[in-house]
Amino acid sequence: MAFKILTVCTGNICRSPAAAMLLRSYLGEAALVASAGLQAVPGGTIPAEMLAHLDAAGWDGRAHTAFQINEGAIKEADLVVTMTVQQRTDVLRLVPAAMKRTVVLDELRQAADARLPLAGEVLEERLRSVTSAVAVWRATPHAPIRDVADPYRGSIDAYDAAFKQIDGSCRDFAAWVRD
Repeated sequence: MAFKILTVCTGNICRSPAAAMLLRSYLGEAALVASAGLQAVPGGTIPAEMLAHLDAAGWDGRAHTAFQINEGAIKEADLVVTMTVQQRTDVLRLVPAAMKRTVVLDELRQAADARLPLAGEVLEERLRSVTSAVAVWRATPHAPIRDVADPYRGSIDAYDAAFKQIDGSCRDFAAWVRD
């Protein structure tokens, strides 16, 4: 059974769909990746500024529509990845039992950069050991966790910065679990 990842942001139209599409690209069939928003407006679509970045990365995000997070989506996920520390807190308010498997994207990047050991020989096994490795990382001194700032209705520079941070973090995470 494929490893299930849920990416989460506020409206599910910029950051979390971008992270989901990039993780699908970098992890392939080893993971089923979905996205959701804590305050999603049903039917909301990805803004043109983020679509341009996704197009350049080889993803067509035009069919995406915002999905409101719910307890079931959190409970079904093996790993919940939020874009900010506050969003992690909000997810845990909905499902406190998801604490060990809910992480901020920057936590994944920092754990990946630390090259903490992962258990398993194949990608699926290594993915399943990520939450244990992140728990070890959390117990060690580390840099502050950086939120991915919401670019919605912001400048093109804000979209550029958000996409660059998401892409870099997703690449680092995928390289870590693939090594």
